Amino acid sequence: MKKIFFILLPFLILSCQSNETQKITIQNLYEIELPKTLSKADNLHEDASLQYQNLFSEFYTIVINEPSNDFDELISSDPMMAENYTADLNGYSAILKDNLMATVEDGKFSEIKKTTINGLPARLMNLSGTVDDIPVYYEFAFLKGKNQYYQIVNWTELKRKEDHAASMEKIIASFKELNRSKKKMP
Repeated sequence: MKKIFFILLPFLILSCQSNETQKITIQNLYEIELPKTLSKADNLHEDASLQYQNLFSEFYTIVINEPSNDFDELISSDPMMAENYTADLNGYSAILKDNLMATVEDGKFSEIKKTTINGLPARLMNLSGTVDDIPVYYEFAFLKGKNQYYQIVNWTELKRKEDHAASMEKIIASFKELNRSKKKMP
């Protein structure tokens, strides 16, 4: 009986911690709440400003941010891009979705849903498909901040979708851009 207790103890501890969160602040740009079961990573995406994972439960989350001017200039400087995308959150969401369509096999995309997250205009989308022969499930949020576009990407194996769906939604809903004053150069 003692052996069973000690074998099950780590699982009981992990399940008790699953509702606890940690608030992460990145570069005085934004903060986000993540389950305490996620730990910091550095190999999920080279452009991500935030990378967390739980290898045991196959749950990952990243945030990518980029200056909105960079995207706006890309669209306005390229006639082919401007023909297909607008220099706003709708265009940003559409171009990211189109790029995903090219990389995920048998992708099943939800419609892009318009919403607001903590005062920021946002677009939500989910996707299931296959990457490197592994069935996966993603939840995305694309947000327009004061001077940045943000992508929140949560993913897991498709078979674990139900295990992580509530956490994915909470992570996205917790995102807050921090007030930043623009520094003027002398």
